[in-house]
Amino acid sequence: MSDLELQEIPLNASDWKYSGEGNMKIVFTYTGPEPSLNNWLLQLNKGEESSTLAAQLERRRDARTFSTLVVGPLIGRQYILEQRLVRVPHEFLSLLSERTQSRPAHRTHTNIDVDQGVGVLVPNMLAESSVTVELKPKWGFLPQSSSIAPANSVKHRVCRYCMHQHLKHKTPSKLCPLDLYSSTPNRINRALDALAESPQNNLRVFVNGVMTDTAHVEWSELKRVLVHILLKEQILVRLQRLQRELDVLDIEGVFPVYERAVECGVGANEPSVDDWVEAVGLFQTQMERSDKQVVLEYLLSMVLKDVSVMIMIEKWPVENGEMPEYKVAVVDTEPKKLAKMARYRDLSQDIVDNYLKLHPHPSSQKQCYE
Repeated sequence: MSDLELQEIPLNASDWKYSGEGNMKIVFTYTGPEPSLNNWLLQLNKGEESSTLAAQLERRRDARTFSTLVVGPLIGRQYILEQRLVRVPHEFLSLLSERTQSRPAHRTHTNIDVDQGVGVLVPNMLAESSVTVELKPKWGFLPQSSSIAPANSVKHRVCRYCMHQHLKHKTPSKLCPLDLYSSTPNRINRALDALAESPQNNLRVFVNGVMTDTAHVEWSELKRVLVHILLKEQILVRLQRLQRELDVLDIEGVFPVYERAVECGVGANEPSVDDWVEAVGLFQTQMERSDKQVVLEYLLSMVLKDVSVMIMIEKWPVENGEMPEYKVAVVDTEPKKLAKMARYRDLSQDIVDNYLKLHPHPSSQKQCYE
């Protein structure tokens, strides 16, 4: 690893405008005079990071490589955004943190990590004169694994997201992600309306680079364009297929395999980038799967269940009902950790137990359809 990978760029806090954030990252749009930074976003971590600059750089580099060489070959390299790793000084970050007064109230409990030394530049998907929709489609299939215990057979009928809503929220969303993943326009429309009614963390809309409520856009027209793009690109259909093929056993079947791999020593350490690249190659060749391969495929499925799909529609609003130019990207592609396998098992069971407690009789349970 070389510091040459870490670019030095001119950084003035007044040249960057807050654009939005998620649970772990916060994003700024460049508004200054430097031509080389036009059409780029600066992505920074939130919270606190105590590691050295070298460790941070290695982690960012590995995440970039994972996105390019692991996720890209699965979903299509055309959907992966370029990433430039840049040095971000403490003073710049402190000044930038002071300029983020327009953040949503529910996000202000965590701030920019002013001690991080590495930021990431990505192409601007929040351009002026455009509307950008960020979808987090979540889990897209009903598991049919024979490893699922009879007591948990509700998993075969009610999708993970719909059950999880009852654990996370007092008033569950009307969204069923299986509608969004379908190839039926009416179902996709229904899913988009449910997202607009209760976006949670699964829908964000940006107009001219500024996050806004769906009430402030021509929602029916935006839906029409989104449905067209989703059906044309088939990116959600691809995600659904990969999620299913990478997670054949469900966590109930995978976890014993993981425990066996740990006992044999092959699952004791977190996978390297080379391990991930090898796992994708073995998956694509459909070779007989080792315990290590089964576990890594499951973690890859978990990555794809948590990505976001960004759709930038240029020159909004559209004129005369024409279809506009657009760009689609898949983001939030960070690898999942082996250390979370027990957490995945426990959360899965908690979701099922809670749902069955609220809906003990099959007649009161929802039926989801792929």
